[in-house]
Amino acid sequence: MNRKETLPPGVYLDRTCDGITRRQMLKVGTISFLGMGLPEFFALQAHAQSEAKLSGAKGRQKRDKSVILLWMGGGPSHIDTWDPKPKAGMEIQGPFQPLETNVPGIFISEHLPKLARLMDKMAILRSVTHGIGAHELAQHYLQTGYLPLPTIEFPSFGSVIAHEKGIQNNLPAYVTLLGGAEGQGAGFLGGSYNPFYAGNPADGNYRVQDLTLPNGVTSARLARRRQLLSVIDTLKNASSDAVKSMETFFNRAYGLVTSKEAQRAFEIDKEDPRLRDEYGRTGFGQSCLMARRLVEAGVRFVTVTMGGWDTHENNFNALRDNLLPELDRGFSALIRDLHQRGLLETTLVVWMGEFGRTPMINKNPNPGRDHWPNALSVVMAGGGVRGGQVIGSTDERGMGPAERPIHVEDIAATLYHAVGLDPNKEYITPSGRPIKLANDGKIVREVFG
Repeated sequence: MNRKETLPPGVYLDRTCDGITRRQMLKVGTISFLGMGLPEFFALQAHAQSEAKLSGAKGRQKRDKSVILLWMGGGPSHIDTWDPKPKAGMEIQGPFQPLETNVPGIFISEHLPKLARLMDKMAILRSVTHGIGAHELAQHYLQTGYLPLPTIEFPSFGSVIAHEKGIQNNLPAYVTLLGGAEGQGAGFLGGSYNPFYAGNPADGNYRVQDLTLPNGVTSARLARRRQLLSVIDTLKNASSDAVKSMETFFNRAYGLVTSKEAQRAFEIDKEDPRLRDEYGRTGFGQSCLMARRLVEAGVRFVTVTMGGWDTHENNFNALRDNLLPELDRGFSALIRDLHQRGLLETTLVVWMGEFGRTPMINKNPNPGRDHWPNALSVVMAGGGVRGGQVIGSTDERGMGPAERPIHVEDIAATLYHAVGLDPNKEYITPSGRPIKLANDGKIVREVFG
């Protein structure tokens, strides 16, 4: 679907060279009597949990690990970020120079100086590889661990973790910020495990839909409505399972709207202005800060989408002047903030996009790099990851893995393992097909030391 959208400064829409923009958000109907749509959300969730149990899925385990996925829509250049090639010649290296990090012998782009000083807390997986060069297919693959099929839609990592871990502190289990991409939905798990879309926290009058009361509805008025609905349900059929279930859904929705934890989690304006400045007053920077607030409050999985990386043209100016400084500021502030608050060990931060970009610089009038799935870098920090290491390598020109090839399924297995899930656990799809969480991927054990 082609769209024209006006976005605030610092927000890079996930529009690719295909001219496609994907926004995946939870859409709920409106209950006019209550003035909000959250009861349907919880009704769907309970139904999906019931279906999962009926299909043979085992009970979920409660864990304390959360995930923040920094999704770089469009496919960032591995050579211009985490895998510089200074000996390959200017036609490969381009104008950027390598910068030594705080871990001797590890170099990254000169335009990531703040992250270079945090290399001891990060692991770079340089030898990730796959064969999908189309945006939507690769986005689906990298965020689900499965190649798309016409007969089944696979769930995203966030949806699986939401399904496995459930809600805590009245907050949605899976939240997306800024936008979306193919592969971020719940697939066969059902709509209740789609992400809750929380918008752009850099907006001046930031407000999350469905987490505040509608105009004219006070807390006292909502409480009276709740009491009245309870009386009506009792008079209607007190013994009806459907009525009792709907009362449960209503109570959950009521709890979310009136929850102090939920309200505080989204009140980014309560943060110290100096900390907000440290993250950067851009869509990406403020979304990284919001992601920290959300996992601190109990959200299980947060995706921050930063588009604009489809740099067929003007690659070096776009990276130097906009994308890399914004990434460097927001990502580094997130790691420091999580670490200072004692949250880094329980929060896995993953940085990745759908593929890398061609080692050879193209011949466009404003030179760029094209799609290159043969080699890409993935960065992990926190959540038990041993920092200060590079896993795998690409050849001297960055064309493909030179050692320790890492496949997309391995990324999935590693992510699930980090949060305490068994990558080999099976779901049964609605059609009766058994599906493993990580599609037989192998955990990248070196990540954890």
